[in-house]
Amino acid sequence: MSTILASQDVSEALLLMLHERVHRLPIINAFGEITGVLGQTELLSYLTNHSHLIVARIEQAQNLDDIAQAVETIGKFIRGQQQNGTKTHVISRMVQSLNAQVFAKVWQLLVPSVIFQNTCLFVMGSEGHGEQIMRTDQDNALILRDDFFDEQILIKLSEFAEQFNQTLANMGYPLSDGKIMINNPQWRKPLGDFQSQINHWFSSGQSENMMWLATFQDAHFVCGDKALFEPLIEHYHQAFHHHASSNFINRFAKSVLQLDTDGNWWQRLTGGTGDNIDLKKAGIFPIVHGVRALCLEHHITATNTKLRLQILAERQILPEKTSQNLAEALDFFLAKRLEVALTTADKSARKVNPNNLSALDKDLLKECLAIVKSFKIYLTHNFRLDIF
Repeated sequence: MSTILASQDVSEALLLMLHERVHRLPIINAFGEITGVLGQTELLSYLTNHSHLIVARIEQAQNLDDIAQAVETIGKFIRGQQQNGTKTHVISRMVQSLNAQVFAKVWQLLVPSVIFQNTCLFVMGSEGHGEQIMRTDQDNALILRDDFFDEQILIKLSEFAEQFNQTLANMGYPLSDGKIMINNPQWRKPLGDFQSQINHWFSSGQSENMMWLATFQDAHFVCGDKALFEPLIEHYHQAFHHHASSNFINRFAKSVLQLDTDGNWWQRLTGGTGDNIDLKKAGIFPIVHGVRALCLEHHITATNTKLRLQILAERQILPEKTSQNLAEALDFFLAKRLEVALTTADKSARKVNPNNLSALDKDLLKECLAIVKSFKIYLTHNFRLDIF
């Protein structure tokens, strides 16, 4: 039975309700005693949002048009949450849960129940680690039960996969430029074939394979048979220890520096140039991938960056203050990105011009970029990036 601690934030209660699809949560104190029950109606009234209506519309959808109408309300939900002052990382986790329910319902409507029950759909990338804000490129994959599908079903499954990705594209979820989608046979395999593919990716160490491994590390279950998903995730981390070369993790982590921007960000902040700062390259990616590399090194299977940072601090891999600073910096970058997406035509929401920021935001941006710079120095020493 799901419960919520009395000391937890109410937004965490909403996230739990969305994830577990429950309408009430017992509230427990530090001694494990139930002190009350929190209902979704009361909670939603307090948070003044309409996520429960979106969930209900998705669950009750009888066709793809019904789902498309529900998807349109997610954007309004995001805008409303931002205006209400909800923290960006909470909004993104809510959106992750809502999107997952959209994807699950689309797949369920498209395929016969026998296929639904013998496959497992999961998402990866920013959708997987729950830090997307607006609709991002599709990154999804499908695990098939070994020895279940005959040739005729596989042909039909290919058609369903194409329908799935195109349906989501029609709903506003862009197709993946890297073709990391279930309509690509590379991302639609039996469990055993997926495991063999992961072994090959680790052993080859090619840059393209590292990109795929990084994407896969953020895998997040959506629907179908979860018993297919869990052994694949465990295999991923075991394959790193058994198949990766001795310097794999060093080269895996080095992309944090390879996407580095030049050293002119200080000049841009102080008015030296009018160039925009790429929030993803300068801030978000170094934090997300640096933390991802540390988690791979230490067999941490969490996918959300904020949760990964908490675990790294608990295990004393990162100092607690460093973990907190990185989490706060990531929140700032994501908040700025959301602001850009909601106030401009730039739906990729990657760049911000420091000259257009308030004095406070400019100071915060400078501080967050300094935190990222310090983290890169830490990663350079930890993974010996200076010699790889």
